[in-house]
Amino acid sequence: MTRLSELPVTTIKLNNKRMSEQIFEQLCDWIMDGTLRAGQKISEDELADRFGVSRMPVREAVRLLSAKGLVESIPYIGTTVRVLTDHEVREIYLLRSVLEPLASSKAAEYIIDVELEQLQNIQTELEKNAKLPLSLSTSKELYRLNKEFHMCMYAPSRMNTLLKIIDGLWDSIANIRMRIAYTSIYPQQMQHEHRDYIHCLKQRDGETLAQLVKKNLEFHAKQIPSIDKLFEMDQALHQ
Repeated sequence: MTRLSELPVTTIKLNNKRMSEQIFEQLCDWIMDGTLRAGQKISEDELADRFGVSRMPVREAVRLLSAKGLVESIPYIGTTVRVLTDHEVREIYLLRSVLEPLASSKAAEYIIDVELEQLQNIQTELEKNAKLPLSLSTSKELYRLNKEFHMCMYAPSRMNTLLKIIDGLWDSIANIRMRIAYTSIYPQQMQHEHRDYIHCLKQRDGETLAQLVKKNLEFHAKQIPSIDKLFEMDQALHQ
């Protein structure tokens, strides 16, 4: 497990994003790739030292992580990277299998050509990355593009509350999804699924699209290893 004192010294630069948002994004990245492990304690003071900032933006970033369900704060104990149970992972997939087909069905009803073009552009970029050698960095990028594709696919539903819920469900299991993406098989599965989705959207066939999304989610839910197995995969990933 990487100690906080061993984290890279990361300089936060002034740009159009708030300092807390930049720190939040970096911490998300470290949680997703396993640099910060499930169950690891987070010290705001130590993180402030690593980022070279005051404690205030770090505290705000940790608050955002807590709102996303990526960390949890326990009185008198402190803040740790959240440890999901197998039951919680199954529950998240159950919710996704209900909500994402609904969003995709509505999206097929309202999507316009410029949104289809945007979706195809993301798919083109994803397929380029899928051809690269398997590595931690390419898997992270594939996960990012996969999420961007799905959220772009659901966006034409115009159901903003639903989209926020789906986005939060994705974030809550990002570290698990990243490990599943770190295989030679998953990128190929992802490409074929997305091509089918784009075809349905072009046909404005929301019923078939919803069925495909639900079927694929149920399939992937069955492929998720137990939390103990994921921990073993995480150790192997960082050896």
